[in-house]
Amino acid sequence: MLNWSDTAETPKMQFRIAICLALFSVASAELVKFIDCGSAEGKVITVDIQPCPTQPCQLHKGQSYGVNVTFSSAVESQTSKAVVHGVILKVPVPFPIPNDDGCQSGITCPIQKQKVYSYVNKLPVKTQYPSIKLVVEWELRDDSGKDLFCIKFPVQITS
Repeated sequence: MLNWSDTAETPKMQFRIAICLALFSVASAELVKFIDCGSAEGKVITVDIQPCPTQPCQLHKGQSYGVNVTFSSAVESQTSKAVVHGVILKVPVPFPIPNDDGCQSGITCPIQKQKVYSYVNKLPVKTQYPSIKLVVEWELRDDSGKDLFCIKFPVQITS
């Protein structure tokens, strides 16, 4: 077993291990192609849905999917609120999520200008949803109601 105190290069070794783990997690991430639908107050860097090995993401009824959006903020905000819709035939239908408070979803509030954040939430797929192809529209709004990010990505709900 490795004892960190046994080596003179402890900080260097710990740093190298941390970098390797970070690179592995990025390399194994399932980045999703998305469209920015009006991120007025921020810029989306990546969108990661877990699991989503193919696109459009196949969402199975009764399952829950991890959503991670990395973005930078162009403004300061005390709060953030998520709003999610399933867009079916160009009609947005509310898509409930377990927690719409962005400040309880991986983001430390207050949000600061020019900082990068990782918003993390779950997308539950209810068993009563129809089997259908649709577009998910996911917004995170600042305390003035403007979008820190707005993304759209295609999914297919299956049994």
